[in-house]
Amino acid sequence: MKLGISEIFSGIGHRDGSWSVDAAQLIEGLGYNSVWMPEHVVFFPAYSSEYPYERGGRDEVHAVRGVLDPLVTAAAVATATTRIRIGTYVLVVPQRNPVVTAKQIASIDQLSGGRFQLGAGVGWSEQEYRALDTPFERRGERMNEYLAAMRTLWSPDEVVEYHGEFVDFEPLYCFPKPRQARLPIIVGGNSRAALRRIVAYGDGWAGYSRTHDDIQRFVDELATELERAGRSLDEVSIKVGRRSKGTTEKDWEDDRAYIERCAEIGVDEVVVSPRIADEDYERRMRRYAEIVGV
Repeated sequence: MKLGISEIFSGIGHRDGSWSVDAAQLIEGLGYNSVWMPEHVVFFPAYSSEYPYERGGRDEVHAVRGVLDPLVTAAAVATATTRIRIGTYVLVVPQRNPVVTAKQIASIDQLSGGRFQLGAGVGWSEQEYRALDTPFERRGERMNEYLAAMRTLWSPDEVVEYHGEFVDFEPLYCFPKPRQARLPIIVGGNSRAALRRIVAYGDGWAGYSRTHDDIQRFVDELATELERAGRSLDEVSIKVGRRSKGTTEKDWEDDRAYIERCAEIGVDEVVVSPRIADEDYERRMRRYAEIVGV
């Protein structure tokens, strides 16, 4: 069982750019497998869209004013660390130009020595889409095509082209290529659409806020759909996000129990979000690592 940390790299107040790099180095030093950056381009004082996950996550999102851009942060972390895997949990792909995004991600993978993982999702905030002047409708179809186009841009072929409804480019060069022969796309979401997207484009699942029964059902369905497509569950990584329910050691022991049960049902990695306050961050992160058993 691998463990990752998803942290709020806000760039606000005490959590400036240097704090973010220091935190990533600490997380690497504690022995975690990976560090993950969340994404929202903008936040709002009030939301019209319903947050799709558990209440604690909703309350947190409603309280956040901003986060550092995850790809910029990933580049900084890549040059400041040597071992830890680096990813997005998750990048809202349909809001970004896929040609530019493919180049940025390939550059990060080169800078990191092949340690980047693209956690990708469709997002849930219609207001954010409006602010970015991007259609909220059919965002799933848009994402599918963006992922396919990025795979084309990352292919080893020197000259590539893509022709679709949402992405259309003539033969071109797109360098650098990723360091990894196949850069992992970890598909976020708990829906049937997310499941189909994993089968068609993905190398893993980035679930979030799921019970163990929910996880088992999703994985069973995924195994069936992969087999129908001529693929195997062995080809994909099963990751589950866990937002700690509190900040006490009892809460962290609950995280450990959750992680242990995930290991029993075949989850490859749990990405935990302990949400430790800035004050005494290092000492408490070290204690959290001791409790959850990194």
